Amino acid sequence: MRPDLLIGIGNTLRGDDGVGAALVEELAREGALEGGDWSPRGAALKAVHQLTPELALAVAEAGRVLFVDAWANPDRLEPWIEPLPPPRGEGEAAEAAGPGGHGWGPLVLLSLAEGLYGWRGEAALLRVPAFAFPHGTDVSAAQRQALPLARALIRQWLRGG
Repeated sequence: MRPDLLIGIGNTLRGDDGVGAALVEELAREGALEGGDWSPRGAALKAVHQLTPELALAVAEAGRVLFVDAWANPDRLEPWIEPLPPPRGEGEAAEAAGPGGHGWGPLVLLSLAEGLYGWRGEAALLRVPAFAFPHGTDVSAAQRQALPLARALIRQWLRGG
């Protein structure tokens, strides 16, 4: 059984934008990898500013992947997890990414992992509402209210739920 992979995305020096990276870093500090109830498969944790092609190998080594990211201009005030569709091919991934890879999203990375390494796993995206993006580490009050549910959703996903 291949381990789970959590990829937290965001710049922790831009207010609410850093929520994905911050949540994954928090799990690492709490010893999520050592607590057996966190993930029956085991879990790898990565906090990144943005998705890059180099992450395709980490995805390929995982059975399941959860991306955790801020959701700007949310139409919902609570975080939620949505399953991601299976990849549709490496060629489509390269086209969607655009030049320089700055448009990379989870689907592009999954397609690259499938095309290069034959990855055939499950993936989902945890969207955490984000409201303010000033320079600094402070997050908005609205996002602080969403964090307990985001943590609970991550734990539930790690347990296979």
